[in-house]
This record gives sequence, structure tokens and C-alpha cells, in this order.
Amino acid sequence: MLGNIANLRIGSKLVLVFAVLIVAFGALLITSLQRFADLQKSEARLFQGSLERVSKVKELRINIITQRAELLQAMANSQGDKLRQSEGEIEALSRANDRLFDELLGGLGDDGETRRLLDQLIGVRAAFVETRDQQLLPLIRSGQLEQAEALALGIQLERMVQINDLGLRLAELTEHNVRQALVRSEETVERQRVEQLLVGALVLIFGMLMAWLLSRHIAQPLAHLTLMAERISRGEIPRELRSESRRDEVGRLALAFSQMSQYLLALAAKAEYLAQGHLSQDSQPVSDQDVLGTAFATMLANLRNLVGELNEGITVLATSSEEVLAATSQVATNTQETATAISEIVTTVDEVKQTAVLASGKAQSVADSTARTREVAQGGRQSVEEALKGMGQIREQMQAVAESIMRLGEQSQTIGEIVASVSDLAEQSNLLGVNASIEAMRAGETGKGFSVVAQEVKALADQSKQATNQVRGILGEIQKAMTKAVLLAEQGSKTVEAGYERAQSSGEAIRALDSSIAESSEMALQIAATSQQQMVGMDQVANAMSSIREASQSNVSGTRQMDQATRNLHELGVKLQGLAAQFKL
Repeated sequence: MLGNIANLRIGSKLVLVFAVLIVAFGALLITSLQRFADLQKSEARLFQGSLERVSKVKELRINIITQRAELLQAMANSQGDKLRQSEGEIEALSRANDRLFDELLGGLGDDGETRRLLDQLIGVRAAFVETRDQQLLPLIRSGQLEQAEALALGIQLERMVQINDLGLRLAELTEHNVRQALVRSEETVERQRVEQLLVGALVLIFGMLMAWLLSRHIAQPLAHLTLMAERISRGEIPRELRSESRRDEVGRLALAFSQMSQYLLALAAKAEYLAQGHLSQDSQPVSDQDVLGTAFATMLANLRNLVGELNEGITVLATSSEEVLAATSQVATNTQETATAISEIVTTVDEVKQTAVLASGKAQSVADSTARTREVAQGGRQSVEEALKGMGQIREQMQAVAESIMRLGEQSQTIGEIVASVSDLAEQSNLLGVNASIEAMRAGETGKGFSVVAQEVKALADQSKQATNQVRGILGEIQKAMTKAVLLAEQGSKTVEAGYERAQSSGEAIRALDSSIAESSEMALQIAATSQQQMVGMDQVANAMSSIREASQSNVSGTRQMDQATRNLHELGVKLQGLAAQFKL
């Protein structure tokens, strides 16, 4: 049985192990789910029955309290329809309680304590109903309310308190039973969890054991073969390999490794024989798909042809290398002489380049000085133009001042004429005032008022005459000052005119100087540009000569290397002739 399993393919072994593990885990899962489903149903039944019982007990208590309220209402309304309505309500509540008691007794089961409390509750309730129907209600109907009240507040109240207490105890007992059932459910769940853990642990141990067996059965032989493959990859070919008697993939792989090792050893022996220079042996591939054997046979044939052609080439190489050696020696000598001449030319070019640099610097200095002079000339030209503009404005202003002074002189003459007229009027007013005074004196008392007016007119005429004399004096001073101002304005105008003409002459001279400086600046810039171009050209020549010198030096080095390489090639040809003689075709 174990031998048959060992000879199975690795995929079949893995499928078998995983199938066993899946079946075990499936059985564990189904069992767990079934147990949890049963437990869930049991708890659901328990909770549903307990909740219904507690609800019905509460409904019983509420109905009994409602009956008491209806009885009290009947006692308060012991006549007519209200009493009959209360009796109807009490009867309906009694039938509802009978139904609730039947349902509680039907769903009770084997719980003895609950049955005992329920029997007590039924007995107390029966006594309560009997007293109510046979004593209390007849007393209310007959109008004996005091006896009815004493009975309702006496034994009926005690029975109602007993019913309420029994209902509470029944509800508490039901809740206690629910809690115990929950504890039992938790214990059951814990027991099932432990059982599942144990079964799961067993399945896990079984899986680990199977994994270890598979690892031992598969991984160890593969590790041994991997070690052999690593040795082969390092070029170490084992001469003997441990064979596996198995017929699965590992056994076939071990057999293939053994055959590959023997094949590689045979090729290594042939390669060693070839390394000794024996090219006469033949190598045949093992099969048509033997890529390495075919390549080895092709390599052997190509090697034979190559050695034959190599012998011919070595002979030609040895002969030609002597001729090349003589030619390269002559080329090396000529190249050295050329490099010396180029070095002398480079030195001369460097000296010319320095001279060009100095000339370019001086030309640039002249150009800079000319540019600064041109800037100064342009500034002077601008200043002269501004001065000319200012002189023109001054000339115009002086002309305007002279015209204004002339107009002012004419106006002062007009004012003098007006003042003379005012003076004449004052004289006439004075004469009128004197005449008026004389006429007033002639009139006597009647002309006193007119005499006062005449005196005022005379005084006013005297004041006007005095003011006119003052104005005439001031006006005379103004006319004298205006005459001087006119003379000064004419002299200033002539002076400004002369300055304007001299400024125009200076402006024309500065414009001519600016034109000359501009031409000099352009010529200096052209000289500087020419010097700069000359310096750039010399730089290019110097760079070109430096490149030529470096190239000539490289040619010298290359020629020397070529000479040495030719010598080495000649020596190599001699050595190759000796080596080619070792191969036996």
C-alpha cells in the first residue's frame, strides 16, 4: 500500500493529502454548524416561551387591576347603564384571564416550581372571582355600598395583593429559568468549542504530519538533486549518483541526472583529448535532438578547418610583419620631424597672438575715450540748444516787457490828462463855493444853510485839489521811472539779442565738433572691431595650430605604438608558428 502511494505522481499525492484535509475540515464544519443550529433553535424556543409567559403574567395582573378599577367605578355608579357596562367589562376581563391561564398551563412543561406558583395564583384568583360574583356585585346591585366597600377594601384587596405578588414571583421565576438556560447554553457552547478545537487540532496535526511526510518524501531527494545540479554548474561533474528506486517524478529526475552526468563526463573526456592537440578523433551525437553533441561535433570540424587556415595565415603574417616593421620605423622618424616643425610654428603664432591682443586693447581704449568725448560733446550741444531756447524766451519776454512799459507810459499820460481835468473841476468847485458863500451872506438868515453847504463844497474842492496835486506828483515820478525802465528794457533787449547771436555761433561750433567727434568715434569703433576680428582670427589660428600640434604628437605616439605593435605582431607570428606546429590534423 505504501509502495503504491510512493510510486504515485507528486500531483496525485498532493491531491490525495488535500482531499483528506478538506474532508476532515468539511466534516468538522458541518458538525459545528449543525450543533450551533440546534442550540440556536433551543434558545429561540426558550426565549419565545419565557417571553410569552412573562407577557401573559403581566397581562393577567393588568386585567385584575382593571377589574378592581371597574368594581370601584361600579360602586361609584351603582344605578342604571353604567353599572351594567362595568359588569360587562368585568365579565370580558374574566374570560380573558381564563384564556391566559389555559395558555400558561398548556405551555408549562415539566417545571414544578412554576406549576406550583401558577396553581396558587389560580386558587387565589378563583376565590377573588367567587367573592366578586357572589357577594360584591350583589351588594352593589342592592345598593349596600358600605358593605361592598368594606368587602372590596378588605379581603378582596388582600387577594389582589396576593395575585400581584404571585405574578411577580412567577415573572421572577421565569427570568431565573431563562438565566439558567442561558448559563447552560453557554456551557454547551463552550463544550462544543473545546470539542471543535480538539478536533481542529487533530486535523491540523494530521495536516502537519502529512506535510512533513511529503517534504521528507519529495524535498529531500530534490535537495540532493539540487546539490548535484549546483556542483555541475560549478563544473564539478560527479562520477556516481545515488539512484532512486521510485517511479514518480523524483525517481525519473534522479535517473535523468545520472544519465546527464555520464553524458557530460564523456564530453569532458573528448574535450580533454582535444586540449592535448589531437584533432583526429571523431565525435557523434547521441540522438538527433542532442544539441550539445551536435555542437561539439560541429566545433571539432570547424576547429580542424580553422587550424588549417590558421597555419596558412600565420605563415603569411610572419612574412608580412617584417615588411610592415621596416615601413613603420621610417614613418615614425618622419612624424617626429613634422611634430618638431609644428611646435616651432605654434610658438610663432602665440607671439603674433600676444601682439594682436595688445593692439586690440589699445584700439578698445581709443574707442572708449572717443565714446566718452562724444557723450560730452552731445551734452554740450544739448546744453547750448537749451541755452538758445532760453535766450529766445528771454528775448521774447524783454520785448513783451518793453511793449508793456510803452503802453503803461501812454496810460500814465492819459491819467495825467484826467488829473488835470479833475484839478480844473476842483478850481471851478472852489469858485462856486466862494460865490455860494457870498450869495449866502447876502441872503442873511435865510441863506445860512446854503452857506454851510457852500463851505463844505469849498472844503471838498480844496481837498480834491490837494489830492490832484499829490496824484500829479506821483504820476510824474512814475513817468520818470517808466522812462528809465524803457531805456533799461531797450538795453536789455539789445544785450539779449547779442547773447542769442553768440549762443547761436557757439551752437554751430559745437554741432560741427559733435559731427567730427562722431566720425572719429565711428573710425575708432571700426579700428577696435577690426582689431577684435584680427584677435579672434589669431585665436582660431592658434587653436588650429595647437590642434595640429596635438594631432602631430598623437601621430608620433601612434606611430611609436604602431612600431611597437608591429614588433609584437612579428613576435606573435613567430610564436603562432610554434603553437600551430603542436596541432596534429
